[in-house]
Amino acid sequence: MIVEGVEGIAAACRLWAGPGRLAPPSVLAGELLAAVGYGEGELPPDAGVAVAVPNAVLGGEPWLELWPAASPPVTGRAGPLAYAHDGRLLFGTGRLPIAGGAEPAAHALFSGLLALAAAHGYPHLLRVWNYLPGINEERDGLEVYRSFNLGRARAWVSHYGLAAERRFCASSAVGAPGEELLVCFLAARAPGRHVENPRQLAAWRYPPRYGPVGPSFSRLTVAPPGLGPCCFLSGTASVVGHATRHAGDPVAQLAETRENIGRALAAAANHGPERWRSGLGALAFAKVYLRRPADLGGVRAGLASHLAAGQPVLYLEADICRADLLLEIEGVAL
Repeated sequence: MIVEGVEGIAAACRLWAGPGRLAPPSVLAGELLAAVGYGEGELPPDAGVAVAVPNAVLGGEPWLELWPAASPPVTGRAGPLAYAHDGRLLFGTGRLPIAGGAEPAAHALFSGLLALAAAHGYPHLLRVWNYLPGINEERDGLEVYRSFNLGRARAWVSHYGLAAERRFCASSAVGAPGEELLVCFLAARAPGRHVENPRQLAAWRYPPRYGPVGPSFSRLTVAPPGLGPCCFLSGTASVVGHATRHAGDPVAQLAETRENIGRALAAAANHGPERWRSGLGALAFAKVYLRRPADLGGVRAGLASHLAAGQPVLYLEADICRADLLLEIEGVAL
């Protein structure tokens, strides 16, 4: 269940992912740009950025994502944001309470991270991970996720103007326990290529039935050439066009999600290695978010024949961005 040095981001950054107790000493002893923990395990104390994701691990033990640095990282803080950069990549994270509303919290974090990344010479976002408490709840007359989308979109437009949609990168947004919005992000000096899935409407073009503004993300982002063949897959679910398919049926939603991942990675393969056309098997590391822990066994069985031997998959409990979606899958293809 581990990948010993997932090294597809060339010299810039090598991702190791697996159970924390199996983390290679050689990786732990080196310079770490970032460490992201899932479950109750310990985080490496010397990582440039250390993040504990609050969602429960399903059917397994605590996991770590370790992002080794290409050179000794420069670290710092800017308001609620902590960051580290190594000359090739910048990894950052921030948290803010949503008690005053998801919109202002999202606007503050995204305004800050866009400004921070640009100020340090990494103006091109490659990937953003969002963990949003009460994502499907209605607060002050609007679903929390839709409020979050308003704040996120305002930040993008304030920073980039009408060209903002061309900069939207791969992202995910799932529910989380607690009352703080957690955002993690990865940025580069050169632009990646943002790719849409021909089977799905671009999220930012969703019709008004899904909220005052569409979600500000692309389906995939291919890393710039200088970082080696690497593709970040956004959180992907059972959505065709803009409509949810198979409400209430996790097996059918999984099949639809697999199809979406295959089509999305095939589109990305036009700008990267042919092996990305193998769909789920091309992912060096995948995360599966499940709304209902009871669905774990069926989903795991439904994925088994589509994964490569030993391919690491992390299952997390999380509400999905639509109340009728039961699961979502994201990952990194190398």
